[in-house]
Amino acid sequence: MQLDRKAQYEVAGMAIFWTIFAVLVTVMILVFFGLIASYRSQITMIVPELEAETIALRFTNTADCFTYQDPITGRIYPGVIDLNKYTQESLDSCYKTDAERGEYNFGLLIRGFQREEDLLITNNFFNNVDFTIYKDVLVRQGTENIPAKMEIFVERFG
Repeated sequence: MQLDRKAQYEVAGMAIFWTIFAVLVTVMILVFFGLIASYRSQITMIVPELEAETIALRFTNTADCFTYQDPITGRIYPGVIDLNKYTQESLDSCYKTDAERGEYNFGLLIRGFQREEDLLITNNFFNNVDFTIYKDVLVRQGTENIPAKMEIFVERFG
């Protein structure tokens, strides 16, 4: 059974139509999944300010850094900075960055207790500040808690 010329053109036209249709549907599906992946990465992205502030909480909330810890009870007082612990050595042991990886570096200043030239800095801080975080803290000086403001200068590395 042989098709006439008109039928042959019709079959060839349908084959071309379905080939183009299949290619277009495939491209549309790939674009759709690409858009979903892009959207998903955008909505799960962490804002740098939030990430830096979360990391910086260690300076004001952990006894390993500067937070006051009662020597008798062992209780840690978050938000209370022990002026005796507030040293460059404590910062170096509390937070150290790797020069090869992109991380956050910090410069710490407590207004009223420290001059700007005595800024405590992490090991890879190059004074190229991206943004500043302000924290209300209490500074433990002797037996007295004095209200102060801590400025945390943040530098994104990498």
